[in-house]
Amino acid sequence: MLNNLKYVLDIGSSTLRLLAVAKFAGKSRIIAEENILYDGYMDGEFLSEDELTNVFSQLIDKMQLKIRKSIRSVVIGVPSEFCVCVCKRISRKFVDLHKISNADLLDLYENNADFGDSEEYSVINYSPMQFTLDDDLKTMSPVGKRSTSLVVDASFILAKKSFLQLMNEKLNHLGITNIDFISTALGQAMNCAKENEVNQPIAIVDVGHISTSVCVYKGEGLALLSSFSMGGGHISSDIMQVLGMSFKDAELIKRKVILTIESEKNENYEVVSKGSLIKAPINITNQIVRSRIEMIAKIIGDILSIDKVFNGIDVYLTGDGISNFKGVKNILKDITGLNIYEYKNPFDNSKDKFQTSKTGLASLAEIIV
Repeated sequence: MLNNLKYVLDIGSSTLRLLAVAKFAGKSRIIAEENILYDGYMDGEFLSEDELTNVFSQLIDKMQLKIRKSIRSVVIGVPSEFCVCVCKRISRKFVDLHKISNADLLDLYENNADFGDSEEYSVINYSPMQFTLDDDLKTMSPVGKRSTSLVVDASFILAKKSFLQLMNEKLNHLGITNIDFISTALGQAMNCAKENEVNQPIAIVDVGHISTSVCVYKGEGLALLSSFSMGGGHISSDIMQVLGMSFKDAELIKRKVILTIESEKNENYEVVSKGSLIKAPINITNQIVRSRIEMIAKIIGDILSIDKVFNGIDVYLTGDGISNFKGVKNILKDITGLNIYEYKNPFDNSKDKFQTSKTGLASLAEIIV
């Protein structure tokens, strides 16, 4: 089994994760994982680009020591901040009634996946959102059906060439010569739809440490992909500034917050940091946290209101940025007017339960790489 491992790099906005993935009974499984904190990225740029070679080296060395094998190939999950999504309607006419084949679908995509005029982006994934055959027949399974025409609403995900070049440069330097790129958001969305058994369009919102991804999954592709640089780290920064404490202490206080609490005036959240008792007034702290979450929710609502076809769409919240706050779903629902559901890794009640990017990437890597 170790001979069939795939290695997947999950690039979060505060943590890098290297996963060793194998397939058991037709399903992908993460059998080993190494992670390391780093400075992350904001507004589509790494905050400390020079540190990447070192942190990548540490991750690879730790994984190689754990699995006792050299790593020469990696699948990289590209975060939404380095991607754009382009939706195209593509059509083909046949001379006679034609039995649709997989080759027809592949030709349709590849003949229309050329974005060569783009100096900034390259295609990394393409997926169907819907097929249309004769008599306006809508389907997600056209293969084997007969038609004189084939129309596909296709989703193409493009990544910044600067990101791809940077990853190749850093990893080639470390002996990684075979590199593939896939969309982190697409992997998450695919898993979310499958695990929650939904076949209508859904929105997946991943709020991380300093970045938030918003996408809409339709059929087997993304109908929308957007991101903005705001997350759980901004909440910690707000607490630090308003209450005059260190960022580390603010992080500890943040983990105590319960937004549904109605406290007395003098009640405090309390944590012990380096042997000292740190206190934060519950009412004020909750107001700080709520204010930032409302700001995030407003941006999410604005993104999803860009097209009326997304009206009333169900939203699945994931990521460690705000998902762990009790009461957060009510705030998001009040601001966006949409139904909010939590999306976590199945059968997982650990602190990592909302880290769905890694499980989504593991599944997608097994399918398309």
